[in-house]
Amino acid sequence: MSDIALRRALGQGARVLRQTRAMFTTSATEEATAPTASTPATDIKPFTDLPGPKGWPILGSFPDYFKKENQGQMHELMRRRHRQFGKIFREQFGPRHNVAVADPALLEEILRKEGKYPSRPPYESWVLYNTLRNRQGGLMTSDKEYWRRSRSALATKLRPKAVSDYVEGMNQVCVDLVDRIGYLKDEKGGTHLVPRLLNELNKFTMETILYIMLNKRIGCLDREVSEKVNNFIQSIATMFLTGHQLMVYANLHKLLRTRPWKEHVQSWDKIYDFAADLINQRIDEVSKELESGETVEGEHVDFMKYVVSTHQLSRNEIVDNIIEIFMGGIDTTANSLAFLFYLLAKNEHIQTKLIAEIDNVLGKRQPGSSDLQNMSYLKACVKETLRLFPPIPMNARTTTEDMTIGGYFIPKDTILMLNVYVMSHDENIFPDPDEFRPDRWMRGEEEVAPSPFSFVPFGFGTRSCVGRRIAESQIYLATIQILQRYWLKKSDKFDIKPSVRTQFTPGPELPVMFVER
Repeated sequence: MSDIALRRALGQGARVLRQTRAMFTTSATEEATAPTASTPATDIKPFTDLPGPKGWPILGSFPDYFKKENQGQMHELMRRRHRQFGKIFREQFGPRHNVAVADPALLEEILRKEGKYPSRPPYESWVLYNTLRNRQGGLMTSDKEYWRRSRSALATKLRPKAVSDYVEGMNQVCVDLVDRIGYLKDEKGGTHLVPRLLNELNKFTMETILYIMLNKRIGCLDREVSEKVNNFIQSIATMFLTGHQLMVYANLHKLLRTRPWKEHVQSWDKIYDFAADLINQRIDEVSKELESGETVEGEHVDFMKYVVSTHQLSRNEIVDNIIEIFMGGIDTTANSLAFLFYLLAKNEHIQTKLIAEIDNVLGKRQPGSSDLQNMSYLKACVKETLRLFPPIPMNARTTTEDMTIGGYFIPKDTILMLNVYVMSHDENIFPDPDEFRPDRWMRGEEEVAPSPFSFVPFGFGTRSCVGRRIAESQIYLATIQILQRYWLKKSDKFDIKPSVRTQFTPGPELPVMFVER
């Protein structure tokens, strides 16, 4: 919820804010500090006793997100809030109150209490689009029995053992990425920078995910990308941009038919026109194979063939689910890969150690799935990147019943903001939390996380990221092949400005130089 998104979503909210500011005066904060999870269960305090910013009448804390210093910096604002109010606090957003949590014990308490159908607030603009077009949606926007059925049908072929079957094909996509960087980077100017590097990494993740889901390549990394594929890529970018603008009051945008809403719908329509055609083609192919008696027994069955063979989802449900998995994995993985490249370029001694591991295990050959088991430092570098820059800095749950958390009564239908970024930057959990120190994850080093709930970049439990293993594999394989050919150097021409635009992003341009080894 950046300054830009809030301004656009509220429309004339700025004028209302100025009028309200003139009419009311309230103190900014409360002095009380929240207790931790050790509060005795017998001493349950009312919801209204939770500390937090008082905010403005009616608007609550919305004005804070208009401030220039908070633009795109919600993660740092929440970090300051938790320092002031403690591990759990309450914050008003218009007519409702959210509860923010940043403590491993409290997070465990919340997630252990989840019922059969954990509820996670979806992107409202996605839900509104699905309703408009009479679609059921997929894992990211569904809940209850349909969500459970979808998860059951899809998760099996996304588990570690199944994902290892995709490594050979993923390696070929990585080869294309390495080659594309080779001819895009600025050699003549001597900067060795790749223009709009994040966009290229997005293309890489698109190509990889579609290969896994559909067993085919669409050419996102070709030297000359087709007009049809380019339009698809641009539609995805527009969907994410307008989706961010619709993070607040999406329903109002829909009612008023604002420009962001209309562009959001148009971009989704184009995404469906392109992707649904590919998915339906693949469904037809595997359906014929299954009708001819081809078996789906054994380990090496491709993703779509397995999903169709389960008969758990209709054709339209398969289309909706695959499109949402695809959308959920593009930006998050590309951003994480970009942050990793940046951190390696900035910390040459760490990059040197990682290259030594790659050279020792692989030399110049492509990695196989078994090789990754012997690359502990690579995995430590990736974990440390995800700790510093979690793809989604704040996860969320909606309480499905009244409950007690940290000694406070929390009513049903309350949104719980699980501040992953704040926990991963807590010096009481991670010493020197703002430093890039992969060694903290190596066995034999100092113990880092007293609880597995201290580090949950992919969520936890049945509502955790279904594509986690694919995302990790993409990052591992791409990093290996990049470092087999290039030395990453930090350019002194500019630096990144990490910000939250629904997801954590370093921005389109990265000061990373790709120098041939």
